[in-house]
Amino acid sequence: MKKMFKVMLGVTAAAAVTASAGSFPFPQNMKYPHGHIIEYANTDVIKQHYESWKKAWYNASQGWVYAPEGTCSTVSEAIAYGMLISVYMDDQSVFDKLYGTWKSNGGNGGGMNWRVGCSAGSGSASDADFDAALALVMASKQWGGSYLNDAKSIISWIASNDISGNKIKPGNQWNDAFNPSYAATANFQLFQDVNGGSWSGVISQAYTDLSACQDSKTGLVPDWCDWNSHKPRTTSAAVSNDIGFYDDAARTPWRMAMAYYWYGDSKAQSFNKKVVDWLIPATRTASGVNSGYKWVDSKNTYEADESDIRNFVSSTFSGGLGLAVSSFDTEEAKTYLTTVYKVLVEQKSCSKPDGCGEGSNPGEKYYPATLNMIYLLLVTGNMPNLYKTDGFTKFTPDTSKAPSIKLGDGEQQEFGDTTVSVSGLWNWGAYHDKLGIGTEMLPDSGSSPIFKMEDGSYIAHASMKIGPEPEWTEEKAKAGLLKYPSAGIAVSFKKDECKKDKSCGVNFKTLGVKYIRVTAKSSGPIRMAILNTITDENEEKKLENAGAGSEPGIYVDNSSDYKEVVYDMTPYDYGFMGVSGGDKIDILDWVSRTNAPEGAEILEHIKGIKWEVKDAKGGIGEISIKAVEFLDDSKQVIDYVKITGLKIEAKKDTIVTPPEESLYKVSLMPHFSVRANGMQVLINGIKSGSQYGVYNMQGKVISSGIALSDNLTVKVPTTGSYIVRVGSEMNRVNVK
Repeated sequence: MKKMFKVMLGVTAAAAVTASAGSFPFPQNMKYPHGHIIEYANTDVIKQHYESWKKAWYNASQGWVYAPEGTCSTVSEAIAYGMLISVYMDDQSVFDKLYGTWKSNGGNGGGMNWRVGCSAGSGSASDADFDAALALVMASKQWGGSYLNDAKSIISWIASNDISGNKIKPGNQWNDAFNPSYAATANFQLFQDVNGGSWSGVISQAYTDLSACQDSKTGLVPDWCDWNSHKPRTTSAAVSNDIGFYDDAARTPWRMAMAYYWYGDSKAQSFNKKVVDWLIPATRTASGVNSGYKWVDSKNTYEADESDIRNFVSSTFSGGLGLAVSSFDTEEAKTYLTTVYKVLVEQKSCSKPDGCGEGSNPGEKYYPATLNMIYLLLVTGNMPNLYKTDGFTKFTPDTSKAPSIKLGDGEQQEFGDTTVSVSGLWNWGAYHDKLGIGTEMLPDSGSSPIFKMEDGSYIAHASMKIGPEPEWTEEKAKAGLLKYPSAGIAVSFKKDECKKDKSCGVNFKTLGVKYIRVTAKSSGPIRMAILNTITDENEEKKLENAGAGSEPGIYVDNSSDYKEVVYDMTPYDYGFMGVSGGDKIDILDWVSRTNAPEGAEILEHIKGIKWEVKDAKGGIGEISIKAVEFLDDSKQVIDYVKITGLKIEAKKDTIVTPPEESLYKVSLMPHFSVRANGMQVLINGIKSGSQYGVYNMQGKVISSGIALSDNLTVKVPTTGSYIVRVGSEMNRVNVK
């Protein structure tokens, strides 16, 4: 009953929704009893989306929502969705005309024929019946009248025709498989409250069937699930022969989110928990959600469908799948939900049904544009249970709660000092585009991102916001009209500007670097990327999709506290093995694999690392880096001097290696002294401008930088032995 189309962004003029006399005028702005919503939404944007949606898909004279082919038909699903949207937008005129179409096409007291117009079809579609009944119950509270009696009639009809032995049939005339997205358990609980009956048994069976069909690795379910084997399959009602998590299944997390929002349904939350455990690390942001995941029978799991007709951002999937996170109040889930809202706001409907998504009529087609409205209403607190508002509380959207860039968590005292370093790396810089397309950053582009902390240590820190990336078209590309946002911080291993000379990069293979250990905390979609001179050469040669921005990288895990993460630099495909051999460091999907260098080649020409906010629909990110260390295959720290290539004059002192200090070679007669004073290491007799480092015996950098005076004091975290390096000389101190 639905068809996938490639999505293109569109901008349409919007008019204000005409005010009406409903008991719950838009916006309702109600927090639900459970779950997390967007409390800073701009409700005028929702009104604009509604007007655009009506202009494209609603025909007042016919009482239709055009679906899916264009102007010659409508389907019961579209009518029910339109009823649901218009009741919350307090638009009774639209509601009544759509309901008139429902009643005049087999739905007077029951389910409507699933399709009318060209190629009409008989028999009901259960999901449409469920949503139309829900919309009628809400209409009874919005406008009064006979809507509630009509709803009760349809609910009774559904119980006798769309349900069989507590199992949800696809429609009143067929039952060849289970459709997980028809498990509208919030609707069923409402039906129980409104009309009584045995809906608790239907709800229980729905969760049994969902659990049997849900993939243990991803939490995904198929469009259609076999009643017996519970394996993904296709059916006579399937939109296409694709088997997997596609257009139907994408709605299932939304159904579960609604059940948790309204009723605190623990089984709905458990369903979404399995999705979220995979979703956040796999996609990082809602714009990273693919528009379809195919079932791979040989692997017994789902994989992203990267075919051309699926590899794009769509409200159907980013919204439907993304709403799973709304069932959780963790900071990680809340951060992800902001990206869901961002995608829904950025995605817009076509301006007319004919030629949608093409040329002068860009935007989303009927199905994603309609779901966009439903998802926007739900996630912003504008789809409350009007029948029973106990536990639903009014609120006023507060823009101050929207994510914004900031200097940090209050620990930083100052920044911009270029004479200090983080882990012996001092060539740090902040950068962002100056294109005027929504990018903001603290500190400003061209500044040092080095902050001094209260304990005297230093971190690299930045807070960044970027706007959405432009939608690519060949015409725009040829005309040079594509402007891509960028913001981040980077550290170069050498002070010279090595952009054209391959030899100026650092050869990690020769130095024996196998791992990078980063101690950091972050929020938002932050991607760490490997800067290399080969990418610079590709940029100079103007090789398509292989220059700036095409460096291999990996999204970092968000953490509110400093966390050590080890990244494996072992070559793998076009990138590296990633976090401890898990998630892969790889190039972005738009990068030309023909022109991009392989991982093994990049390892020989590395010049630095960057951390940047990366989200196709725009977003906010923050990163604080306490340490960056390079490890050999035994995970021992490699001297940062070897990485930076500093030229330090060698001394002629005899070198000895005490057995208990095999990690380091300590100078027999260093030209500086060290001693402990409580939890502080006092370093005396050094030369101002010397590079220093303090390490624990596991190779962890405690402090490093360039000395600004002849004496230094370094605070250490615990008792034990420490190695102090000044220039090429080493010394040891015991802190008791």
